[in-house]
This record gives sequence, C-alpha cells and structure tokens, in this order.
Amino acid sequence: MAPPDNNQLEVHNEATGMDPYLVAQAKAAHERDMALGFRKALKNFGPGIFFSMMLSVALIMEGFDVAINGSYWGQSWFLKRFGDLQPDGTYVVSASWQAACGNASGVGSLIGLMANGYSQYHWGSKPTYLVAMVGMAAAIFLPVFATNVKVLFAGNFACGLFWGVFQTLTTAYASEIAPTALRAHMTSFVNICWACGLFIGSGVVKATLHIDGYMSYRLPFMLQWIWPVPLFVCACFAPESPWFLIRKGKDEKARRAIRRTARKGYFTEADIDAEVALIRHTLEIEKNETKQQGILNCFRGSNLRRTEITCLTYAIQTWCGQPMTGLATQILTRAGMNEDDAFSINMGMFGMLFVGTVLVWGGMGKWGRRRIYLIGQVAVALCLLGMGILGSVKQSTNILYGIGAFMMLLNLVFACSLGPLCYAIVGELPGAEVRGPTIALARATYGISGVITGQLNPRMITEWGWNVKVAFFYLGTCLIGLVYTYFRLPETQHRSFGELDVLFNNRVPARKFKTTKVDQFFEHSGSLTPTDEKDFEKEAVSHVEKV
Repeated sequence: MAPPDNNQLEVHNEATGMDPYLVAQAKAAHERDMALGFRKALKNFGPGIFFSMMLSVALIMEGFDVAINGSYWGQSWFLKRFGDLQPDGTYVVSASWQAACGNASGVGSLIGLMANGYSQYHWGSKPTYLVAMVGMAAAIFLPVFATNVKVLFAGNFACGLFWGVFQTLTTAYASEIAPTALRAHMTSFVNICWACGLFIGSGVVKATLHIDGYMSYRLPFMLQWIWPVPLFVCACFAPESPWFLIRKGKDEKARRAIRRTARKGYFTEADIDAEVALIRHTLEIEKNETKQQGILNCFRGSNLRRTEITCLTYAIQTWCGQPMTGLATQILTRAGMNEDDAFSINMGMFGMLFVGTVLVWGGMGKWGRRRIYLIGQVAVALCLLGMGILGSVKQSTNILYGIGAFMMLLNLVFACSLGPLCYAIVGELPGAEVRGPTIALARATYGISGVITGQLNPRMITEWGWNVKVAFFYLGTCLIGLVYTYFRLPETQHRSFGELDVLFNNRVPARKFKTTKVDQFFEHSGSLTPTDEKDFEKEAVSHVEKV
C-alpha cells in the first residue's frame, strides 16, 4: 500500500476469526481506553494502581543491595572481613573476587528471570511472586552471616535468583493491570523503587560507616528483612493479571480481576464483557500472526523484531555507562577523595535517580518514549565526555568534586530518560501472548551485559589503571546505542497493545510508528450495521465523560 501524500501510512488488521459482535465490543472497550485521560484514569483505577505499585516495591530490595555491594569495596570493616592483608597494613579484596561477588547476583538473576518467564507464563504472576518472596526472605541469611568471601558470593547468588523474578514479573504485571493512560507511569514506577533502594542503601551505608565492628556492614544486609512479610501479605490480596487468566481460558476469574482493578461501580457488566473481548481480540491478532503457541513465539514472525528491540533497549542501560557510577566510592577514593566525602557524593548521586524519575513522569505524556530516550543518550554521552576529560588531567580537590558532580548529573540525566523509559518500553513492546517470556529474555540480556561489564569494571578501574578514564570506554558504547535507538526503537506512546500488534505485523519502520494510522478492527467494519457501531462507540465515550 502506497503511503498518502501527508507521509502517513495506514495499516489494518488481518482476519482474527472472532464473532463480529465480540469485535464490536472490543472496539468499544478500546475507544473507552483511548478516551480515558491521565486524571480520570488516576481517579478510577486506584485499586489497580495500588497493587501494581506495592508489588513493584520488591525492587527496592534489589536497589538497596546494589548500593550496598557497590559501596562496600571502600568500607574498612568489610575489607577487613573479606579482604587479604597487604604489606602496607591495608586489606584488599582481589579484582577477581570483586568481579565474582559483583556478578554473583547477576548470574543468579539470569537464572531467576528465566524461571520467572516459564512460571509466570504457566502459573501466573501471583503464585510466582508469593513463592519468590518466601525464597527471598530465606536467602538473606547468607550475606548476613557470611564469614568469608566464598559465603558472600553464595549469598549474592541466592538473592539474585529471586531478584530476577521480581525484575521481570513486576514490569509485565504493571503493563497488564494499568490502562493505557497510566501504563508508562506504572511500569516506570519500577525504576523509582530501584532508585529508592539505591538511595536508602547508600544512606544506610553512610550511617553505619563509623560503627565500630562487623555490624557496620551486617546491619544493612539485615534491614532487607523489613520487606518480605508486608509484601507477601499484600500480594495475597492482589488480583491476577486478566491477560493471563483469559489466555488460560479462565474468563470468569478474569472478569473478577478486571472489576478489582477499578473503583467500585466503575465497570458495568457490559463494560467487563467488552474488556474481556478486547483482551481476547488482541490475543487472537497475535495467534493469527504466529499460528503457534508457546514461549518460542518470542522468535517467530513479528515477535522476533519485538524481542530484539526489547532486549537491546534493556542492554543499553548497562552499556550507556551509568552502572559504572555504582563504583563511585571506589573510583573517587582511588583518585584521592576522603572516604566520608566519597560516600556523601554516592548518596547524593543515587538521590538523583529518584528525583529524575519523578520529574520525567510529567513529560511522558507530552514528548513520547523515543524522543526522551534519544535526548537522554546524547546527554549521558556528554556527561561521560566531561568525566573522561577531568580524569585525564592532574587530580586536585576541585577536579575530584568536578568528577563527582558529573557523576551526579549523569545519574540525573539517566533517571530523566533511559532509566524509567526503558521499563515503559519493555512493558509495552512485547506481544501479550509472550510478554512475560520476552521481558525475561530482555532482562537476561541486561544481566549478561552486567556480567560482562562486572568483569571489565574492576579490571579497567583497578588493574589497568584507567580509573575515571573508564568514562571514555563507555562514551563509545553509549554512542553505538544512540545509533541503534535512532534506527530501531519505535514510538509506543498512545498505542494500545492491539495497535502495536498491527504495526509490527505490517512491518512498519520504527521512525513511522508515531504517524501511522492504525485500525485494528478494520476487517469487521462491514460486519455490523453503522448504527450498531455508533451505539458501541457512543456508549464507550459517554461512560468516560460521566466519570
């Protein structure tokens, strides 16, 4: 089909084989969802927002642990317990064990997230979350009572198994519970939880820095036991994803789950029928494209392109250079800054991750995912360039604080762009049939990237003597990611899952996603009388206006 003169493409859905009346119901639900603005969605979907946010709070534990493990390589009592005594009287953990302990949780996460991809697909989000939370509470015992670096390694690995579950499960759950107007905010809330964990963790590490004895590093590990019990109880009352229930043929349970995502009385019985029809219609579009069911659908048909973009969008988070700032205390103390100031900058740096994510929430609905992501990559590259230049000149107090300032700015830019937008994109791009497994594969790509950089960072910073100049290495990888994003990342703003299915099935180029006109119900436009269709659309719009 040739594009019209206004340079807009128009794509349509292929036959799904659904009853025309059910498709009309699905269209009514779609129109209602598209007409629902941010404020009205916030007003009417409080229960769904609450449960989505509470389940995502599990990521605070991961961020907390990342802050702890990244900071302790510059903590004296931690080094005395796990390091080797040097001739000059100091204790040092070898670069190999630093890399091993740093990557232990990453390797564990790879296994955990792949297990979640299977478990969430077959048994649902709720039971998977509950089992993982029990395992998380048990795994915390290992790092708390570790007496040598080998046990610490095992503890990090065990905790990583369950973080891998939470990383993927919460994003998929949030994207399926929230209406389109809130989808980006609920999925990116995962980043806020992660940032909160980093900030709280860095603050706890700084607060315990001057405790005399091994409790200075044990206490932060023990504080992780605050979360499992209340989150387990909350998950017991959370509704299961209606997308999972409908895919498993449990329509009546799906109807109850849909009703529980909104305030009491918001959905009429007809509305719920329409919501069920819309979910089923979207799943039928995907089945029509792949012809088969199962996790291998991630690599079949248009899903292959979606899996590729989802995975590499996640990988860019690692290769853009921001995770390097997790070793800020080590980098700054090696460059000559005192321990207290290094930990203060570390805490302020992680605080930027929280502030930035809150700031970008206001711009998500105006500027779109793709534009913010591209601008963020350019800004991160400029911060890395500044860090590299300062790291290449003679070090002084002012230079050190300049490097610390660039690290804080880099985290702020990351939190205003790549950090939260990644979760929104990853939650929206995969097909509904394989959303959990696709996000698991994406997080696995992120984890593998983290393992690679986790092996490189201690060597580049310590053994190879690059220290701050490591920023130049990540400047190169950041620019490569920028080029990829420009050509491959599509705009998903204001698109329903069904519309995204149609765009991918028609192989629309990434740069034309925003301007392409989509009609996912096109095939049935002649199956009903015009009066029937107008009645459905009028009912949907009037329902939104009433609330």
